Amino acid sequence: MKILIYLVVFFQLFNSFTANRVTDSLIQDACKKASKYGEPHYYEFCIACISENPESQKVRNIDELTILGVKIAISNMTNLKEVVEKILEERNYKSKLSGKLLRDCIKLYSEGNNSLTKSLEYIKSRKYKKFHTSIDRAKTIPRVCEMGFNDDNKQKSPVKKDNDVLYDILDMAQSFNLDAHLQPTM
Repeated sequence: MKILIYLVVFFQLFNSFTANRVTDSLIQDACKKASKYGEPHYYEFCIACISENPESQKVRNIDELTILGVKIAISNMTNLKEVVEKILEERNYKSKLSGKLLRDCIKLYSEGNNSLTKSLEYIKSRKYKKFHTSIDRAKTIPRVCEMGFNDDNKQKSPVKKDNDVLYDILDMAQSFNLDAHLQPTM
């Protein structure tokens, strides 16, 4: 009886170890492909962003990894919207124009979350081109928000770094889909 218990425990440990290695390999391969045209920091950013999420250990294929990337983006965009709302609530901005631009960003983040929710539906139903278009729409949100500040009005965005991170997260999820389904390498 003890031998049976030891065997069961051994196989449980072996399976979890093997599953984690498969997941780590999937994440590393997907991040490597996604970073081939990106900034030098992008690969490490991709690995860290995905690996920090506890759900990453349950990922078994590229679609699940893409879904996780979108969920991370939704969380990030929601948190960023809350940060901007807090800045506005506390009147912690430099001018009336900055306040207006921040309110515009809040609207954009809401639109972005809607696009990301739609993206999840598309990836789950394997509509990869629609997913790509939908997430591409969401990717414009952080850039459009920043453009209001970086125009000739000499305003400085209090969330520039946050918008840059959001853009990279969105780009990561889109790249997973692109590399796996729309432009797979042989």
